[in-house]
Amino acid sequence: MLMGLESFGIQFLIINFYTPKTPPMIIYGTRSTELAKELISEKCGHCGKQNTIDLHLFQKYAHVFWIPFFALSKTGVSQCDHCKEVLKAKEMPQSISSAYSDLKSKSKTPLWTFSGLALLVVLIFAVVIISQRNDAKNAQLVLAPQVNDIFEIRTTDNQYTIYKVAEVQKDSVFVYVNNFETNKMSGLNDLKKRGTGAYADFVVPLAKIELKRMLEAGEIMDIERN
Repeated sequence: MLMGLESFGIQFLIINFYTPKTPPMIIYGTRSTELAKELISEKCGHCGKQNTIDLHLFQKYAHVFWIPFFALSKTGVSQCDHCKEVLKAKEMPQSISSAYSDLKSKSKTPLWTFSGLALLVVLIFAVVIISQRNDAKNAQLVLAPQVNDIFEIRTTDNQYTIYKVAEVQKDSVFVYVNNFETNKMSGLNDLKKRGTGAYADFVVPLAKIELKRMLEAGEIMDIERN
C-alpha cells in the first residue's frame, strides 16, 4: 500500500512546480449588436419633420474572449434623420415609445448570442464522455496488468508519482517506484521523461486486488500502456 512504501526503503524527492503569481488574463465584458431598424411616421418633437424618425434596437450580450456567451437586455434609441436628435428609451414621448415597445416585442433574441454557452455545454459533455471511456479502459487494464505499464499515482499526502510494472505473476504485480514526486499532475510528464534511472533499483510487490482497490479509491489516476 502507499502508506507502507517507506518500509521498503524508498525515499521520495519531491519536485515542486511553481505557477506564476500573476493570474492569466481573461478578457470579458458586454457588447451590443443592432437587432432591428424601423422608420416610423411620427413627427420629430425637436424639428417638427414628419416621417424622419428611425428606431434602432440593439441586443446586448456578455462575451468571454469576444465569444458571445449569453444574451442580456435589449436597448434602443430613436434618431431623427433630419435634425439628428437622438432619444434614449426613457426620453421618448409616448407615441414613439409605443412604437419602440412594439418593435422590441416582435424582435427575437438571436440564438448566436448563446453560442459560448452552447459550446461550454458541448465541452462538458465531451469531457464527461472521455472521462467515462478512460475509466472503463483503466478498469480493464488494472485487471490484466502487463510489463512496462505505467501507473499514475496520487499519494496519501496529495503528491503525484509513477509506478512501472516490472513483473506480473498470478495474483501479484511487482513494480518499480519512481524516486521522485511532484505536487502537480502536470509534473508527471516530466517524471516520465527522466527514464529508467529515475526508478528505485528494486521492486515492490502489490496484490492485483490491491491495485483494483487503489484504482477505485482514486489513488491510481490513470494507466498508460504503450
